[in-house]
Amino acid sequence: MKRFFIFGAAAAVFAGSSSAASLSVSLVQNWTDNLFQTRYAAADAMTAAGIAWEKSFSEFGLFAGLDYSALRENSGMSLASLSGGADYLQALGDKTALYLSVAGNASLFQAEYSDFNYEGVRIAASLKSYLTPSSIFKAAAVSEFRSYRYAPFDFLSQGLSVSLDKYFSSRTTLQAELGWGYKYFFHPQTIAPEADAAGLVPPEGGGGFGYVGYGNGGYRHGGYGGGNRGGGEYAPVAEAAAGKGIQVASFQARAAQGLGERVGLRLGGIIQWNLSGENPFSTVEEFMMIENPTSDAFSWEGLGWNAQLSALLPWNVSARLGYNTTEMTFPGIESRDLEGNPLGFTREDKRSRWEISAEKDFGRWSLKLMYAQIRNASNDPLFDWGGGFLSGGLQWGFDWGAK
Repeated sequence: MKRFFIFGAAAAVFAGSSSAASLSVSLVQNWTDNLFQTRYAAADAMTAAGIAWEKSFSEFGLFAGLDYSALRENSGMSLASLSGGADYLQALGDKTALYLSVAGNASLFQAEYSDFNYEGVRIAASLKSYLTPSSIFKAAAVSEFRSYRYAPFDFLSQGLSVSLDKYFSSRTTLQAELGWGYKYFFHPQTIAPEADAAGLVPPEGGGGFGYVGYGNGGYRHGGYGGGNRGGGEYAPVAEAAAGKGIQVASFQARAAQGLGERVGLRLGGIIQWNLSGENPFSTVEEFMMIENPTSDAFSWEGLGWNAQLSALLPWNVSARLGYNTTEMTFPGIESRDLEGNPLGFTREDKRSRWEISAEKDFGRWSLKLMYAQIRNASNDPLFDWGGGFLSGGLQWGFDWGAK
């Protein structure tokens, strides 16, 4: 919803200036049977509410957003997020537009997961140019800084991308994109084996789920129910006290084809390389509905492909059926058995995901439903898992001012 995520709005520049404001409110209910994405599945539900505001002043704009997410079973992961900033959209001639934005953001978790709390700044720039009436060149740069309560998570990242889109009269679209990124961790550190391991314990009623603890002494697993892995044992965050960086590059290709007036097909693929560095943590963890600082686009290398079939159904219901699979290797992450013993090889995952969604627009408000089924095969037995995710929500939008 925020303008810095939607560069396609550049077309409005060519149509003339405008001054308008908008407000949107959303309410979403999510369910999953594997919140921590491990072999010890834990079901949970999240209720998420959000409000977003935008105001434009000719080429300039302001935006702000506030979100709150509450989990039913693991209330310690409930969080509030706040963001706000300004952007600038300027035409450079008849065929080119420049977009700039700066935004601040912060997340605040309950005390149990307060090490995930952060404040950050994100600066982005994009250039879009029509090379011909049917081909578009895009270039983008983004820089992000985050400061966490738990210092080893602090980072500064840089990203660059260039892409070319080509449209054909046969209703075919082709796109190719090159990307590069570098992420620098300021404070990775070695944790002494005798460090206090009493800083964080699994919540009551645990046993039978994957739980991750981030105490002041370092990063470690909590109790995993069926296995002894982690169990209060500390895992070093890094091998050295100095800063540490990881660098990646990627190539993506996509093809979309219109199949009549109401059906479309899209195919895509990605290959990502690790150019230098490795993960500074002893493990990479993902949660189903909550961002985990140890896992992001920098943490893996590999390849994947995806497909999506979209259709406009009766009553103008937009429906999508998608599938994607990705083979990932995590540089610097060693697989372990369920007792926490090193297995002597780098962790590798193969993840497949089916997703079906439907959305109905009623003018000022819209309704969306989505279900996903995920299977993650891994040579690390803890992360060999499967699970489902169901989401349903409403969004209301209000506009006022000059158009």
